Amino acid sequence: MTSFTFRNAQPEDLDGVLSVQAVVFPAFQESRATFSERLRLCPDGFFVVEEDGVIKGYLVSYPFQRLNPPPLDTLIGSVSPDSDAYYVHDLSLLPEMRGRGAAVAMVEAMTSVARKANFATMGLIAVGGADIFWRRFGFAPVFVEALEPRLRAYGAEAAYMERSL
Repeated sequence: MTSFTFRNAQPEDLDGVLSVQAVVFPAFQESRATFSERLRLCPDGFFVVEEDGVIKGYLVSYPFQRLNPPPLDTLIGSVSPDSDAYYVHDLSLLPEMRGRGAAVAMVEAMTSVARKANFATMGLIAVGGADIFWRRFGFAPVFVEALEPRLRAYGAEAAYMERSL
């Protein structure tokens, strides 16, 4: 079995990113424009996993205002100069990549980026029961009443989670 390559994403990787998204999150599709913008705004926080020349996973992350993650498939224009936390926008792996260390590699790299930028908190919205996965990395649910309407767009099991760095 060939081992995977883990690296920062490039614009030419977006077709592969969209293909992975279609398999992993069919109910939560985001546009090429959204992914392209995130790559442009925070290239250090956008990673891909590649095997045999095919993108098989990705992680998108960037600075944001704590407790105010952007709605699904929304262009944000810029990273706010008031960003006080680091947001995990999306982590997706094709089923054949799970259990092989790709997620751990991406989360460790993203955490390093957040720490180097001197953020004390990371946040995310876990969907479809993914809170179990994120707990392994030190994330815990945080109830914020103002976020509840936004979370409903992600389904009944969606949870806002944070981790201190």
